[in-house]
Amino acid sequence: MTPETYTKRDQLKTFIERELAPHAAVKGVIGIGSIATGNARADSDIDAVVFLDPFDFYIVPAECIWRPSDASYHSIFSSVEGWQLDFARFDLAQWSRPDFDWPEGLRAELAAGWLAFDRTGQVAQLIGERTAYSDELRISRLDEAITWLDQHLSDDTPEHVWEQLGPIIAHDRLSAAYHYMAQALFAYNRRWRIWRNREIEALLALPWLPDAFAESIVLVLTAPSLDHDGYMARVETLSMFFADLLEQIVADGSYTADPISEAFIRRSAEPGRAWNMDEWNERHREAGVRG
Repeated sequence: MTPETYTKRDQLKTFIERELAPHAAVKGVIGIGSIATGNARADSDIDAVVFLDPFDFYIVPAECIWRPSDASYHSIFSSVEGWQLDFARFDLAQWSRPDFDWPEGLRAELAAGWLAFDRTGQVAQLIGERTAYSDELRISRLDEAITWLDQHLSDDTPEHVWEQLGPIIAHDRLSAAYHYMAQALFAYNRRWRIWRNREIEALLALPWLPDAFAESIVLVLTAPSLDHDGYMARVETLSMFFADLLEQIVADGSYTADPISEAFIRRSAEPGRAWNMDEWNERHREAGVRG
């Protein structure tokens, strides 16, 4: 963790003690962003989620410069020296409802957040329950990603797309393949997918990654040239990552020896597919419809 992270965490704790804890409505405060990841810089805001019950807009502002010398609040556009705070204020009663859908980016931030204050333990328990990553979800997202990665990268598909559809569409298909690679890696590691603008930082911090991922991912994000060679550099790098992923999920027992077929069949387990046409035809005839 950077030294600035420790400093800003201490500042947030001071602010909570002086300004938030005295309000019974403040149930929990979770540091997010750079003070949670440990990458805070001197110019970083202090980002946090504040859970309130009952909800009240006037306990803490959404964003401000707070001056500790006199506990005063100021616009972030002012020239006042102080601590810049950025708060997402949430209604704990609403967020506690079973039917309330937590946005995935916030699930990711809260799951990895730094718990700065929890009045009764309720907030930590709620976050733990609502950010749990089930086996079913993990396999479902892996199945989808594996199926699409195979369709985009298998055999001569990339070359065919380049020749038949042109460079713009070909590169866009590889961008789609990157999307599914990211989905697969987050799912494999049981991590919620963070906001797109912070995705690469979260990807690079995952416990398991394909070999040379950090060194090579730039070739996926940005082609080294606009010609066919640059395109193929993206293809080869994505294919390398995909091959490593397939090897890993077989080695650890997540999938059988043929993960591509397993994923595709599981996602397409319905009558009228190639592997069950005989049964479909029989049932079709039984229904009295001409086969």
